Amino acid sequence: MSSRGIEADAQHDEQARAAIGDVVGHPRFWIAPVAVVIALMSLMAAVYMGAVVNTRENLHSFPVALVNEDAGGRIASDQPEMHIGDQIVDQLVPTTAKQGIVMEKLDRGEAMHRLYTGKVYGVIAIDSNFTNLMLGLAKSAVLPNEPVKPRIDVFIHRGSGTFASSITTTMAQEMSEQVNAQAGKQLLENVRAQVGKNFQLAGASQLALTHPIEIAVSEPHPLPDGAANGLSAFYFTLLLILAGFTGAMVVSVIVDGQLGQMPIEFGPLYLLRKRLAVSRWGTLAAKWTIMLIIAAVQAALFLAVCAAVGTSLPNSFVLWAFSVLVIFAVGVTASAMMAVFGNPGLLLNLVFFVILGLPSSGGTVPLEASPRIFSLIASVEPMHLVYYGVRSILYFDADPASGLMHSVIMAVVGLVCGLLLGVVGTKYYDRKGWYRRPNALSVPPRLAKMVDTDTDAAVNIVEVPAVPHGRHEAPPPVSQPNVTRHR
Repeated sequence: MSSRGIEADAQHDEQARAAIGDVVGHPRFWIAPVAVVIALMSLMAAVYMGAVVNTRENLHSFPVALVNEDAGGRIASDQPEMHIGDQIVDQLVPTTAKQGIVMEKLDRGEAMHRLYTGKVYGVIAIDSNFTNLMLGLAKSAVLPNEPVKPRIDVFIHRGSGTFASSITTTMAQEMSEQVNAQAGKQLLENVRAQVGKNFQLAGASQLALTHPIEIAVSEPHPLPDGAANGLSAFYFTLLLILAGFTGAMVVSVIVDGQLGQMPIEFGPLYLLRKRLAVSRWGTLAAKWTIMLIIAAVQAALFLAVCAAVGTSLPNSFVLWAFSVLVIFAVGVTASAMMAVFGNPGLLLNLVFFVILGLPSSGGTVPLEASPRIFSLIASVEPMHLVYYGVRSILYFDADPASGLMHSVIMAVVGLVCGLLLGVVGTKYYDRKGWYRRPNALSVPPRLAKMVDTDTDAAVNIVEVPAVPHGRHEAPPPVSQPNVTRHR
C-alpha cells in the first residue's frame, strides 16, 4: 500500500473516532435511554402497585343486589306484626355504603339475572318466612319446639372475578356479626318481655337467641373445571392483546427489513437490502394484511393450546371469531401508531396496551377496589373491554348483555380508529413527499438539536475505504445523515 493510501486510511480512522467521540461523549447519549427507561418503569410501578394495594380503602361503588322477600309475622295473635327483614335491610344499606358497597333492592329474578351477567358481584336474599322463623326460634327458647334457624343467603359467581367474590364473602362475614348483634338483642328483649324479666333462660337458649341468624355463602352455578377459578378469562385476554401488540412489532421489523428500510441482523451477519421505492401507505397496508392472516391463524392456535392443557372453552367458535377481531384490531392500531409516530410509537403502544392496560383490566382486582382513576382509564383501554368480552364467552354463555356486545362494538370502533389513523397519517406523509429515506424531510435547526450534538455543522459522511485482502480489522463506522438542516 502506498504512503498516500496509508494516510487516507489514517485520516478516515481519525474521522471515525472523532465522530464516535462526539456522540458517545455527549451527555444526551447517556441521559436519553436512561431517562426513557426509568420513566416507563416508574410509571409501570406506580400504576401496577397503586391499583392493587389498599383495596379496602379504595373500595367504591361495589354493586351488590339485595332481595328482601320477608312477609313478616307475629309473635302472638294479639301482638303487632313484625318485619325483621325490613329492619335488617334498613341497617345494612347505610352501613355497607360507608364501606363503598352499593346495595340495590331488586326482586329475586332480576337480582339473579344481574349476577349471571356479571353486573353485580353478589346477591343477598332474605326469604319470605324469615320473620316467622325468627319468632319460632324465640318460642323454642321457652317451649319444647324444635327450632329452625333463619338464614340469609349470599350468592356469588366467580366468573365476575375471584377477588370480587372474595370481597363479597368478606362482606358476608362482617354482615353476620352486625345482623346477629342487632337481631339477637331484639329477639332476647322480646322473649323476656313475654316471659318476664325474672325468668331464667338456659345458657344454650341465650346463646341461640344472641346468634339467631345463619349467613350462608354459596355459588348456585359454580365454574367448570378448567376455568382457573375465574382467572382463565384474564389470561386469555392477555394473550389476545399481546398477540396484536407484539405481533405488530415483529411484523414491522421483518417487513421493514425485507423492504430495505432497516438492516437485518442474524448474529454477526449484517444485511442491508437495497431500499425499495415503496410508499409509507403501501408498507402499512402490507403489514395490515399480514396481521389479518396472523389473527385468524393465531386465534385458532390459542384455542388449540388451551384445549390441550385442559382449559374450559364453551362457545369455541364465538371465542375464535372474537379473538380474530381483537388481534386484528390491536395489530392495526399498533402498526398505525408506529407508522405515524415512528420510534415513539413503540413507547406509546407499550404504555397504551400494556402499562395502563393490565391494572385497569379488572381481571385480577375489580375496578371498584382500585382508585377511581383506573375506572376512567378502563373506559378507553382495550384490555378492559376485551376482558369483558372473553369473560362473557367463557363464563356467561356468551350472553350479549353480560358485556360481549359492548366489547364487540368497542373493538370495531378501535379497529376503525386504527385504520383512519394509519390511512390518513401515511397518505399525508406520502403526499408531502416525506418518504422513508434519508434527506426526505428538512427540519429547522432547533429540532435538529435533538438529532445531533452540533447543530451548526453539516453532517459529514465518512466513506469506508476498501479493506485489503487479508486485513481482518472491523471497518470504521459510517455516519449517515438522516435529516437535512436549514442554513
